[in-house]
Amino acid sequence: MAVTSPGKALRAIFESTETALMPFGALPLHAQMAQHAGFDAFQLSGGMSAWWLGVSDTGWLTMTEVVEHAKRTARAVDIPIYCDADTGFGAPINVQRTVAEFIDAGVGGIHIEDQREPKKSGGVAGIELVSDAEAIGRLNAAVDARDKLDKDFVIVARTDGYGAAGGGLDEAIRRALLYKAETDADIIFYEGFHTWEQAELALKETPGPAYAIGVPLIGRRTVAEMTAIGQAIMPVAFGLPGVNEVWRLLMRVKEAGEAAPIAEYIDRMNADPDAIGWGAKFARPSPDEVRETEEKYLPQSAHRDYGNNAHVEEHY
Repeated sequence: MAVTSPGKALRAIFESTETALMPFGALPLHAQMAQHAGFDAFQLSGGMSAWWLGVSDTGWLTMTEVVEHAKRTARAVDIPIYCDADTGFGAPINVQRTVAEFIDAGVGGIHIEDQREPKKSGGVAGIELVSDAEAIGRLNAAVDARDKLDKDFVIVARTDGYGAAGGGLDEAIRRALLYKAETDADIIFYEGFHTWEQAELALKETPGPAYAIGVPLIGRRTVAEMTAIGQAIMPVAFGLPGVNEVWRLLMRVKEAGEAAPIAEYIDRMNADPDAIGWGAKFARPSPDEVRETEEKYLPQSAHRDYGNNAHVEEHY
């Protein structure tokens, strides 16, 4: 069963005294992997979701498309989902609709950034920020919608102040402290830092739960070390092999001019006791649930005989 209050469950993770490792991916299957591996929450990446859906992370996807993807992901698991909501997708009234739609989708919380439209992927060149007043208004619109609809829903204020044009560490901290003082956002998220010294300084200056990420930071310190500097969560981008290793395999097929590399991979997969095979073990409804439902509701004469093809169903 899904958690009764995704927001409350996600909030408890952010407010824990220990840094939580949060699997970070793009698909409902990734979320199911996170749940079955024993993690307490899953972060649905905006950038990775866009790339996996075949578009760039430049605000190309609309709010309704992003929310629909989040809804499918939330329905696939029983753990809370934390989502990227870009800039909130428009003016303050649009931001409020964004919050309402994510709540209706069963998501536990979102982060909203202070970038100017058209937004850029975090950490790339060309990022510009909105004014202080616009950023504060954006967050307060989100907070008011949260308080009206679901006070447990988590609003995270993301600042791209470090990597933006004319920005830096001081600007990121200044904006974070401003957002804490002028809004009731629950968490601060620093995007794009390059060193743990930067993260440590920023988190030391920031009251309440906060976290910082940047590619050079991921996995470089222990949970104990992250906890010591006040890192609330650490997103873990475990979906990356699903891009890079698949590409390597495809290139081996192309170079061979044969399908043999796939057969060799399947043989290795079948010999690995920890492999998940074709992924059917995480599917909802499961093959067993389908069979039980058929037995319950179909006439006896209509029951399907799976016979020797039972294993094929689980593969494909």
